[in-house]
Amino acid sequence: MVTEFTMFAPYRRLLAQPGVPHLLVTGLIVKLGTPVLSLALLLAAVDRLGSYAPAGLVLTGHALALALCAPLGGRIADRYGPRPALTGYLATHALAYALLLLTPPTLMIGAAVLLGATTPPAGSVIRSAWPRLVPAASLPAAYAVDNAVNELTFIAGPLLVPVLTLAVPAHSVVTAAGAAVLLGTALLLVSAAVRQAAPTPPGRLRLAGPLTHRRTLLLLTIAAFGTFAFGCLRIATVASATAFGSASSAGVLMGLLSAGALLGTLGYGGRAWPITGGRLLILLSLAEAAILLGGGWAPGFVTLAVLITLVGLVTGPRDAVVPALLADHATAHYRTEAFAWLNTFMWAGYGLGTAVAGQLTGPHDTGATAFGAAAAAAVAGAILAAVASRTASPPPTPAAVPTGPSRESDHIADN
Repeated sequence: MVTEFTMFAPYRRLLAQPGVPHLLVTGLIVKLGTPVLSLALLLAAVDRLGSYAPAGLVLTGHALALALCAPLGGRIADRYGPRPALTGYLATHALAYALLLLTPPTLMIGAAVLLGATTPPAGSVIRSAWPRLVPAASLPAAYAVDNAVNELTFIAGPLLVPVLTLAVPAHSVVTAAGAAVLLGTALLLVSAAVRQAAPTPPGRLRLAGPLTHRRTLLLLTIAAFGTFAFGCLRIATVASATAFGSASSAGVLMGLLSAGALLGTLGYGGRAWPITGGRLLILLSLAEAAILLGGGWAPGFVTLAVLITLVGLVTGPRDAVVPALLADHATAHYRTEAFAWLNTFMWAGYGLGTAVAGQLTGPHDTGATAFGAAAAAAVAGAILAAVASRTASPPPTPAAVPTGPSRESDHIADN
């Protein structure tokens, strides 16, 4: 009982900070719109275009535009302040939704691209706001809750869509998803984290932004290897479930993965770790690789289910450690953009992972090859984490120190 209370103490302290509950609710609303839109947009496109081929292009165009344009939104938020940036994106994104819903079917792909390109950088703004809003000791819990919200939305979002389509057509679900994103962005605009944020000094701006800093680039690449492994794992679970006699049970495995990730994330944020975040990242990546290798040789479905749950227990904390390390080392004039690049790298890694695993997995394979590819990506992530831990950072600059009173004594390395 004492251990249970101790675990929740960091979250109680986090929620007691002014502005934190508002920011968490805002993040939940914004992030829930993304997985709902992803599935609803596909269904709506199939209804309007009559075929999965052009409907797939609608979804691909939206996803690619979102991933490629996200860093621009982060840079605008850093350069001019999150409030002007979010206001502009809110207006253009609302217009993009109107065009998507009203445009003729022949122009739907272009409208979806515009929708993705104008997506407000709300998630990046939220992640970059935590160091200003909470004390340094509460940052692990803050990023753990942030990652837990992501896990919850990607569990609940796809489940909401079929429920909603029982009552309304798919394009109405797209409208509801858009309303959630716009509402969440509007709530973020009035939050203390955004109202108190000021434009940061431009410093020495470069075209590649935070990618010019070695440690930041290493952390982003580690995140990409993590989602590469996740993409491989999605293919591997389907192949393994099919080999065990039930392809549909792959959904159960992915549900166990999400449940494990949620528990692991909350466990990470609920205690003080005796090692640095960099070393923890190495250990988690190596543990993931070992479990994934075991998954390729699982003798039965129950064993595989246990191993998949264990994968979630280690990848959940890993996905919370990476943004915490980025927040520790990103300079003020690149912090939001760094988190925007994090989204881009993660989506790129996931896409490559599914593509590679799909090529490696035949119709009668057990998924062992895809599990091996996922394990190799986890090992690569561990190696890069070791390199990042040894990478020396230059002395901190005044612009790199957060303006919040809780962080005034913290030294942030120039990223």
